[in-house]
Amino acid sequence: MSGGPACTSKLTLHYGPDSPTTTSPGPSDITDADDEQLRQLKHRLAHPVVTSLVTDAELEHISVHWDQDRSSGETWVRVLACGEVFQDWLTSPTWGASDDAATGAGGELQSIDVQLCAARLADHLQDWIAESRFGWGQQRTAHYTLPA
Repeated sequence: MSGGPACTSKLTLHYGPDSPTTTSPGPSDITDADDEQLRQLKHRLAHPVVTSLVTDAELEHISVHWDQDRSSGETWVRVLACGEVFQDWLTSPTWGASDDAATGAGGELQSIDVQLCAARLADHLQDWIAESRFGWGQQRTAHYTLPA
């Protein structure tokens, strides 16, 4: 297949100045259990990718978090599988933002390329699984379909 994916999908995240700020990046305590945008991100991006690589028997939990500095617009994914934790950036406004997307902090809307973020997550998760105790040496391939 040439020319990349047959279709692209965009997801808009709203982030604002009333978020906690910090000097170091990392997931905050605000998760998909608390925030509708994060729930949508988990449903549309994290869950399909993670469940294509981690079996039901291995998977204990998936959560999506705002960054500690929510005004950055970045999100994190945390996966617990067989007692081991995978944690990584899930999205950032700087990755594949559409030309018409609003930029900057302060509560503006930011559009992200869901396909790009899903491919990045799949790549990093595949590497982590190959180095985990439960998947040591396995080269798993992600086969997922992202909901519209």
